Amino acid sequence: MSISAQRLAILFFVLAWATGAASAGTITCVPAASNSQAAPFNWVRRIAIDEHSRTVNMDVVRSRTKDTETMGKMRADLVHMEDSPSGEPVYVFNSIPTAGAEATHLFRLSKAGEWRLISASVVVTNKLPALRAVEQGVVFDCKRSDLG
Repeated sequence: MSISAQRLAILFFVLAWATGAASAGTITCVPAASNSQAAPFNWVRRIAIDEHSRTVNMDVVRSRTKDTETMGKMRADLVHMEDSPSGEPVYVFNSIPTAGAEATHLFRLSKAGEWRLISASVVVTNKLPALRAVEQGVVFDCKRSDLG
């Protein structure tokens, strides 16, 4: 391979790498209005996924009484991201454990006609994980920004 061919190959590789990094964006989701009848209480109120840094920030309801809700923040790691057979993205993320947290939450956000969040709660007792709860899929409205 000549020097100019090597330079061209390296330039192409760098360009392809930069394009891949620039295509990473963010996606922000809020519960869809259609959830009001099916799921009157959804504890996840907002999801913001940053594909580049592989982080997820969520606004969640920490506690709820008859009259009030106490909001909080939850951070998560984006552990897996791929395209489904239909070409839509699938995100898998888990909550970052905090001091005093009794459970780890696992999430899967995917689109099959509509964006749907499925979550599970896992408790570790005596070094053994135990599934505590699996929540039905909740429909979300998501908007994507490819600005990176």
